[in-house]
Amino acid sequence: MIRKIGCWIGMILLQALVLNRIHIAGVGTPLLYIWLLLKENSGTSRQVLMLEAFILGLCIDIFSDTWGMNAAAAVALAFVRPLLMRMSSVREEQEVYIPGVRTMGLGGFTRYLVVGVLLHHIVLLTLELFPTSADLSNGLLRLATCSALTLACMAALENVARQKVSRQ
Repeated sequence: MIRKIGCWIGMILLQALVLNRIHIAGVGTPLLYIWLLLKENSGTSRQVLMLEAFILGLCIDIFSDTWGMNAAAAVALAFVRPLLMRMSSVREEQEVYIPGVRTMGLGGFTRYLVVGVLLHHIVLLTLELFPTSADLSNGLLRLATCSALTLACMAALENVARQKVSRQ
């Protein structure tokens, strides 16, 4: 439990103090904090996951001044996550596991991450761009850039975690 809280605090600070200041071509920002939701234990209930998503998203919103947009997108991701896990995994539903390459296979885990990131970013960018008269091409460019950066950061985190496990 203490390790999980430490990971949350570290990820919130990383997102707020470092990643929110990265803007590739003025449009792309990696949103790595959703990795915590996507890597949550498969045995976590939907209600608990949605509450965690709301708290995590709200913390990011406070630091980013985005008025609940990250919280809404994170809750939407938490809501569909069980479906994403069933679609992407070949494991029995009764078995509890942490999503990863070892537990879901490379193809299943990649599909799980890509669909989860795209869903989160679509919800977030729709909420962000809807009130304005931003053009669709700019929105699609932001979706592609933010998703690619987020997935690249997640791949790097997975690689670091995999190397740490293999050393033990």
